[in-house]
Amino acid sequence: MSYRNFSKYVLRAPLFSFSFFKELTEGEELKEEKLKEVCKDEIIKEAIFLASPSLYQEFEKWLEGNLKEKAASERMMYSVLKYLSRMSSRCTPFGLFAGTSVGTFSETENIELSDKSENNRHTRLDMNFLVALSQDIVKDQSIKSQLLFYPNTSIYKAGKQLRYVEYSYIKSRRVHHIVAVEDSEYLQKILKQARKGALLSDLASSLVDDEITIEEASGFIDQLVDGQLLISELEPSVSGPEFLEQIMPVLKKLSGTEHIVSELENVQTTLHRIDQGLGNVAKEYTDLSESLKKLGTDFELKFMFQTDMSLSVEANTLNYDTVKKIRKGLSLLNKLTLPPKETFISRFRTAFYERYESREVSLSNALDVELGIGFLQDKDSGDVSQIIDDIVLPYKPSKVSVRDVKWSSIDAILQKKLVKSMKDDQHVIEIADEDFKGLEENWEDLPDTISSMIELVRIDGKEKIKMSNCGGSSAANLLGRFCHGDQDLDAYTKEIIDVEAKLNPDKILAEIVHLPESRVGNILMRPNFRRHEIPYLAKSIIEDENQLLLDDLMISATPNGKVKLRSKKFDKEVIPHLTNAHNYSNNALPIYQFLANMQTQNLRGGIGFDWGPFADEYEFLPRVEYRDIILSSASWNISSTDIKPLLDTLKDEEKFLAELKKLIDAKKLPQFVLLADGDNELLVNTGNVTSMKMLLNTVKKRGRFKLKEFLHTEDSVVTSKSKAFTNQIVVSFYNEKKLKNMQN
Repeated sequence: MSYRNFSKYVLRAPLFSFSFFKELTEGEELKEEKLKEVCKDEIIKEAIFLASPSLYQEFEKWLEGNLKEKAASERMMYSVLKYLSRMSSRCTPFGLFAGTSVGTFSETENIELSDKSENNRHTRLDMNFLVALSQDIVKDQSIKSQLLFYPNTSIYKAGKQLRYVEYSYIKSRRVHHIVAVEDSEYLQKILKQARKGALLSDLASSLVDDEITIEEASGFIDQLVDGQLLISELEPSVSGPEFLEQIMPVLKKLSGTEHIVSELENVQTTLHRIDQGLGNVAKEYTDLSESLKKLGTDFELKFMFQTDMSLSVEANTLNYDTVKKIRKGLSLLNKLTLPPKETFISRFRTAFYERYESREVSLSNALDVELGIGFLQDKDSGDVSQIIDDIVLPYKPSKVSVRDVKWSSIDAILQKKLVKSMKDDQHVIEIADEDFKGLEENWEDLPDTISSMIELVRIDGKEKIKMSNCGGSSAANLLGRFCHGDQDLDAYTKEIIDVEAKLNPDKILAEIVHLPESRVGNILMRPNFRRHEIPYLAKSIIEDENQLLLDDLMISATPNGKVKLRSKKFDKEVIPHLTNAHNYSNNALPIYQFLANMQTQNLRGGIGFDWGPFADEYEFLPRVEYRDIILSSASWNISSTDIKPLLDTLKDEEKFLAELKKLIDAKKLPQFVLLADGDNELLVNTGNVTSMKMLLNTVKKRGRFKLKEFLHTEDSVVTSKSKAFTNQIVVSFYNEKKLKNMQN
């Protein structure tokens, strides 16, 4: 195996223990009084407020007994129970529900969490609000006249025109449009002068001559600002210090902004005080939001405060044997994962070569959806300015569902195992190396650094590792957005990125700096990680010489090779990187989609276990184990027909209990299961009526849903004061073989 693990890893764990949830739901029914008593905990109250301030108002009424309608009270119980389930089982960082801690490998395994009250936290204002605030500030003419303005980072030349992307807001959502303007010597002069930032008055003065008055010149410059050809220094960036820290120095140097600066400094002070501990009262936040109304920018309280939590630990070490087991699992997953026959980039490469052959073309012209070939060939690409955007054609679904199924020899092996398990009524399938002895490992087509998300569980006293995949365009992707509030995590992430730079000494690894939607900035915001950046509809704050603008980037391709992205300025190949977990495939602009997809060109984006064509076809899929590794949890595909008897008897407790027992016995459901919604998993206690009614309330309108076995027990690897915690551990690897070759 060519890959070696980094010396650190990242532990992710929820705020509360699994033991807490088990005790909460230990009886046949969870009484409302018991749930209310638990929810008097100030930490729980703050966690719920940060997750949903709009729900919190009703939550407070419920706690105080002021929800008179029984149905409303029941709905609140289910909502609260969902939150408590989430914050005692799911490890994905979100508000105060779960957090992270950097650990190290050693000879001993010891993960002991400190008391939750000692956890550290980092709270910031919503990016959507800050972007809206900065836009409102620029509308003030006295402030606008003091700001530096720069060219829009999406501008490119197309014949006798300049084309660029502008945005507008429709119902608070950012909508992009491609705009074309006639090129001229005046426009070129202004854009060149504004490259390093310029005052609007200076730009206007530069146009004044015998034929152009200052009034005419100023009017022309105002048109460029209104049309977004020029953007101010308050334009957001998603790379570098957090946005509030970026705009404060700008505002402090201006006159007439004292009231804004004072209010934002009050925000920083208040948030710093709030971050000193857990269990702050909601009034702290509502008072702060009331104060922010003085700035005159609208906001939604439910999005206003973004919090990340880092876990305080007594010890956080994993032993080296765990890494050996993971590496063994990766070897098998490598064999089980076939490379894709076609990707978005390979389709683009074919289309590019058909159009341009071996010519080198500017990135912006090639990706122009009208003049070039765009991106996402033969697919609805979420094109900007579609002609038939508002035409809705009637759709009549077929009564017979048809889907394409990819079938490989691996699927044939798994099918035989599956059929045998059904015949023998087995809950677990075991696979071995000899089952796949004809398959080879390939470590040459994976990214330079990769991450595996594992869970450590103990089943019948034996420690096992649950892992189903490993990949990502960079091992830093899962970590980037949490680095502002955790110095240890920031240092570890930069260690990963430094290794990537060493693995590509002759190439430029450039960070994509793009803000597709203001609120998405909460996910995209990360520190400066790389020496070079590609700003696109967002600002880069690194040195000008290390910014790769659109007009510097060129594309070429060979018919069966790869698409090459080159910087004219440095005459080097550019490898774009997006060091966060943003889902860039969702209705993104073509250039952003292209740059993000280039991260894994000619590479498998990951390796993993997948039931493939069987995933949704069987009512039950058994657990899959390989040595001490669980590749897939047992799962149940439940239909609306299965739960109809339960829904029909909800008001008759005796009949409901009878139907519930029938379902559990028929499906052989364990006491604890997870409702799986993609990455979201909700813990349910099948032995508790309230918990099951919460589940039914969630899925009652669905045609089908998936349940998975919950593998964690009270015999846990991760503990705090003898309480058992669920866990996820991000173990990252780098291509050691490639690095040694570079050093030799």
